[in-house]
Order: sequence, then structure tokens, then C-alpha cells
Amino acid sequence: MSIKKNNIRLLQNQSFSWLFAISLLVFSSLSYGQDTGVSQENDANKPVIKDDFEWQIILDLSLIYDPTIIAGIEQEKLSEYLLPGLLVDISYKGFYLQSNQRRSHVLLGGTELGYQLFIEENWQLDLILKAYMQGYDSESLIEYGGGDAELLAGLKEREVTIGAAIRYSQYFEDALFRIDFAYGSSGEDENENHVGGLIIDSFYSYLLPYKNWDIYLGAGLSYFSQDIINYYIGVSPDEVLATRPEYDAEAGFRAQAEVYAQYPVSESWSFHTGITHSYFSKNVKESPLVDTNQTTQVTLGVMYVF
Repeated sequence: MSIKKNNIRLLQNQSFSWLFAISLLVFSSLSYGQDTGVSQENDANKPVIKDDFEWQIILDLSLIYDPTIIAGIEQEKLSEYLLPGLLVDISYKGFYLQSNQRRSHVLLGGTELGYQLFIEENWQLDLILKAYMQGYDSESLIEYGGGDAELLAGLKEREVTIGAAIRYSQYFEDALFRIDFAYGSSGEDENENHVGGLIIDSFYSYLLPYKNWDIYLGAGLSYFSQDIINYYIGVSPDEVLATRPEYDAEAGFRAQAEVYAQYPVSESWSFHTGITHSYFSKNVKESPLVDTNQTTQVTLGVMYVF
């Protein structure tokens, strides 16, 4: 669910993420038993063993139209369309920190901390840690996003959802399919109880080369458990107003269709553009905080590789 937050705190109060990272370090000495001496072609449509120390830094300068499902939030100022970013890819001994460069934008693809468990010719199994849903707070939405104060005022801050997942990746001749089975950890509910639940996130990406263009045609389907959906768009008894009735959300789905393209301008510079349409299950729209269950994101920008 693509919901904005002006000050994203990806790892705040997420103690399980440190435990996850430590477990990866311990597990590496026991289970990284793949034959890393076998060379594999660095092909976008084949698994790549991340054994040697490699790094890459990418500066992303993008214009992005990024509507949200939260009622009354619109981009108005030019600065709200500008979204610079710094993408860092690092790998060593099966561990990696990477951005998903087959997708339209880093907020969609996410930056992932991972460890390669098993690697075969056309598939692999990883442990990963990434943000699956962005958080938001009502004060920022009202002050900077033009949000409806009568509707949003007094809402408890919704924090980002970090998920620890097992990922299966299947590589085809010109395509890649991935599916994550994750436990998502969010913030606390109105009773100060931890919020967490199941997330199943899948995406299919087909590479269509055309002259110097790399064009990716994508489709995704994601499932979010009831606790997580309710945390983001539910209205607790303490948040009820005359304009905001109590609401308990059910589990929900998100379907996505995407076209993303990259064009190299020089050895270091490349142009990229993409459009992503997201459709959420109908129960999402029933929330008093939501005015639509469909959004279309458009991005246009350049990237510089150091």
C-alpha cells in the first residue's frame, strides 16, 4: 500500500531487524555452502552469486507524480514532485544491500538487505529485510500535503512496516518472478500492543529490449493480513470524530501493473521513466480515511552511476 510519510523512520523501534541481521551473520558461517568458485554470467535474467565485495552508488534525480489513497492529499507545489535519491548497492559473501532497479521507483521496489541461502541455475532462495508499507502522520499530511484537517487531525502516527521474509526467485529467459513470504512488523495500536502480520508479495517482470532501451513489463499481487491493513486505514475508538467514524479494516490485496524503461545516455548517465497503476481490494475504500482504491504513479528522471 503506497501511503506517504514525510519523515520515514525505516528502522526506528524495530528491534527484530537487528536480531534478523545478527542471525544472518551467524547463519552465513554455517549455510553459505554454495560453490562460489563456479563462475556465473552476470545476466539480469540469471542468479548472480554475490560472493566478492562489490559496490555501486547511484544518484537518482526524479520527477514523480505519486497520489495516495488517503483522502484529500494532493501534490500542489513543484517541490512535492521532486524526489532525489541515493541508491547504494553492496554485496559480500552472500550478503547484499540493493535497490530494485527493475521497478519504476525505489519506493515501489524497495531497498533490501538480504542473504543468499541457495542458488541454482535458474532459481534462488534468499532471506531479506525490507519496508513493505510506508507510514504517515496526520500533522505532516495536513501541514505539507494539503490534507483535510477535519478528517485527519488527531490520528495516531502510522509507522513503516518492516518485513523479514523468505524470497523465492525464478528466472526465465527474459523474465523474473519473485514471491516473498514475510512477517511484517509495524508500530503499536491504540492499546500499545505490537502490530504485525503476514505479507505475501509477488511480482513478475518481463524484459523487452528495444534498440538501446530496456523496457520492463511488470505485474504484481500482494496480500496484507488484517492487523496490518487495520493499523494503516482503521479508525480506533480513541480516534473517532463526527467526521470520522470507527472502522475495523479486514485483510486486503493490492494488484499492480507497470511499465518501466531505462535508456543509457552515456557510460555514467541514464534516463528512466515509468508508470504504475495500483488497485486495492474494495474493503480498503470503505475506510473513512480513504477516498479511492486506485492510484497511478508516474515517474521521470535521470540516474548517475559513480
